[in-house]
Amino acid sequence: MNLENLSGMPEWEDKPLRAQENEGEELWKGDGKHQKAVQLYNQWKSILVLLLGLYDGLRNSDDLPGKDYLENEKSMTLEEAYLVGAKIRGAEAGNHYVLRMENASLIRKAAQAVCIHISSLGMLGLADDAYIDAVKSELEKFRGYFKEWVASFQKDDYEDEWGLYV
Repeated sequence: MNLENLSGMPEWEDKPLRAQENEGEELWKGDGKHQKAVQLYNQWKSILVLLLGLYDGLRNSDDLPGKDYLENEKSMTLEEAYLVGAKIRGAEAGNHYVLRMENASLIRKAAQAVCIHISSLGMLGLADDAYIDAVKSELEKFRGYFKEWVASFQKDDYEDEWGLYV
């Protein structure tokens, strides 16, 4: 893994967004939504670094329900964690309320799953409480940034055919 990018997530690049929007930079950057998304994305990258460290430092236990329990747990947690970054970028790829809300819902679900997974490690005595608390503290920061980001979404004229985000 590259030491300059311990999270494994790509750096946020604005080029693809510029190429996508023909109407200029002000459309996607003008009202602060873009900065909120970048802040949210970078906070998640920090959380990923902590998660990777948490899983690397787990204690082994013979009491686990199955030989591959820790590998499966790590795999499920990181699957949810990497999804978050992709969904933040996906929400910013288009300037549509329904797309943003759909991605925001998936982000919330994945972040909650990560929190549940790391809590279970603590309950099983496999990880230090201090490390789990550090990850949860960063998740709380992420939640605050997430709320600001979602509050910046503006309803548009596109209709949600499923009626969920009306």
